[in-house]
Amino acid sequence: MNNYIGSIGNSYLQNSTDLAEIENIKRSSKSDKEKLQKTAQEFESIFISKMLTVLDKTVDKENSLFQDSKYMDNFKTIFYNDIARTIAKDPYHNLGIAKQLYTQLEKTIKD
Repeated sequence: MNNYIGSIGNSYLQNSTDLAEIENIKRSSKSDKEKLQKTAQEFESIFISKMLTVLDKTVDKENSLFQDSKYMDNFKTIFYNDIARTIAKDPYHNLGIAKQLYTQLEKTIKD
């Protein structure tokens, strides 16, 4: 039961930061193309963050320095979000998802 409650809190933390970032994009961007660029980049960062979270579940945590707890889960969520945004913003080391999304969706924006 505790793991279930912890996962709900962890999921809420993840979703609230994602939504807050999307709201920041809406407010700060001036043109539609700039909004699309930033939104595609944020999508890529969310994808990377989810991927890191799933990969973390495959790690053997027995006799680990960091034991599982709700605090460690919250820390990892914040940490993975930050790493994901850093990767998505790096023009040389991103996955290319944002660029592909932007290229496909740019055609739908009217100047």
